[in-house]
Parts: sequence; structure tokens; C-alpha cells
Amino acid sequence: MARAKTFSLGDNYDGILSDLVKNGRFGTETEAVRAGIRMLADYEIKMRSLRNDIQAADAEIDAGLGKRYANGRDLFNDVMNEG
Repeated sequence: MARAKTFSLGDNYDGILSDLVKNGRFGTETEAVRAGIRMLADYEIKMRSLRNDIQAADAEIDAGLGKRYANGRDLFNDVMNEG
């Protein structure tokens, strides 16, 4: 079972948390905090995936597999014509 945590949010965030509960968005402050942590965890997962994709693309470029475009319009047309 999870243990209780004690922390201070500061006046600004404490007010936001109270408003979320008072306005019915969440049933309890704990639910609101959990939702925020879930959002942060999802964001971190997406950022990790994006960083991995960037590393893979950099490796392809380093291996000479990149494609050069004369201008942004050519790149746009190529992307729009994929699939």
C-alpha cells in the first residue's frame, strides 16, 4: 500500500488545486495530483520516444542516408506525397 506523502505546493498551486476540486473537476485533491503526475509521466514517455527518434535520425544522417532538399517547398511536397 502506498504511504502518505506530505509536501507544500505554495499558495498559487494550492489555490489551483482547491479550485479544481471546488469546481467539480476532481473529487479530491489527491485525484487532481494523481492526474497531474500521470500527465507528467506521459509527457516524459513521449519525450524519451522523441529523443530516441532524433538519435535514430541523426545516426541515419551520419551514415549518409539523409536526403537533401533545395528548399522548404520541396521538402513539404515530398512529405505531403508520402503514403
